[in-house]
Amino acid sequence: MTLPNNTEKPGSLRTWLDFIEGINPDDIDLGLNRVGAVFSALNLESYFRSIPVIEVAGTNGKGSTCAFIASVLNNAGIKTGLYTSPHLTRFNERVEIGGVIVSDEELTSAFTEVHECCNGIKLTYFEYTTLAALVCYRNAGVKAAVLEIGLGGRLDAVNILDADIAVITSIGLDHTRILGDTIEKIAFEKAGIIKKDKVCVTGIVEDKVKAVIKEICAKNQADVFFETDDFNHSFDEKVYTFIDANGQRKYHAPRIPEICVASSLKVIDLLKQRGIVISDEDINRALDTTALPGRMQKVHEKPSVYLDVAHNPPAAVHLRDTLKNKNSKGKKIAVIGMLKDKDIESVLNILSGSFDSYHVASLHTQRGEHKDRLKKTLILCSVPQDLVKSYDYVEEALNCAYSEASADDEIFVLGSFVTVKEAVDALAKNNYQEK
Repeated sequence: MTLPNNTEKPGSLRTWLDFIEGINPDDIDLGLNRVGAVFSALNLESYFRSIPVIEVAGTNGKGSTCAFIASVLNNAGIKTGLYTSPHLTRFNERVEIGGVIVSDEELTSAFTEVHECCNGIKLTYFEYTTLAALVCYRNAGVKAAVLEIGLGGRLDAVNILDADIAVITSIGLDHTRILGDTIEKIAFEKAGIIKKDKVCVTGIVEDKVKAVIKEICAKNQADVFFETDDFNHSFDEKVYTFIDANGQRKYHAPRIPEICVASSLKVIDLLKQRGIVISDEDINRALDTTALPGRMQKVHEKPSVYLDVAHNPPAAVHLRDTLKNKNSKGKKIAVIGMLKDKDIESVLNILSGSFDSYHVASLHTQRGEHKDRLKKTLILCSVPQDLVKSYDYVEEALNCAYSEASADDEIFVLGSFVTVKEAVDALAKNNYQEK
């Protein structure tokens, strides 16, 4: 592992990424002490105490929630730092300022600054990237920060910030080896982002999750607002209605919004109560334009091709329900690749009745699952064998799905960020034509 040369000038972004990607996380103890020490050495604390900070944790919906809140704030003229992960095509996608992805030069400078403040402290990949993002935001003078928690919450590097508003979008069984094997244990980890005397907002969560969150909020003397209990929403004929104790507010929504819009709007309300000026038009524009790569992202017409990173049971349920409510003229065709440490059986069982045919592919990463397990699982879930075809690569699966599809059909690529990334590369390489 070669360290970038900082003695004369910063190395390239690729050099920095090669360096941090080569760090073995198993050699570093978990906890916030190390990243917190570098955070202090960078003199970041006073800056981020001076601006609104929103942290978003949850099993699903984190990225879209972050993107929507940041979009509203940017529309209101509040330059906002947005931090999400993972990326699809370029690392820079993780770090946005004012709705614009940061440059290689900004990231290179930030990584250099972080490394110079380490003083022998070892950091993980995600700790390096989080601190570099915070340096970018400070250097650019952002007026608000919206940050997605990468995994869990309590021990996540983002949690070094004293967030004004903690958002928990959803809680489901995922990453159980790391976060715990029960809903309550996972809720405890994710609720670790709730800070003393601050505020928590949640999406729709079950009662035993509410109990955990209420207990942690009580210990921290933090206010909490639960979707369905304290606020709600409805959607009808392109009108999105947000409902809470202050009444109803109606917004224009040209398409069915993401499932976490209600909790996002509650966050916006809380920011407005603190004197931040945000108009209904700022919200309408965000509802109209906010999109996150790989979340039911339409990338091709005739046939339609959608990219969706659904990879756990709650995401699969959301995708299944979305497909059920979708008016389609033609067939629905799935292209699926998954990671072996996900709950493959549950995900495929949930989706087993949602498509007219299935094209499954192996993923060639350390965690990638083989096509044979996916095919066998679908057949065990009562999908007829002749409707399941298997391939060595996602590109082959997508090519065959495209060749079998008519103009009115819809192809859905799903199962992992890796799957979606390979599909994006295949789309660019093959230049599929409209039929």
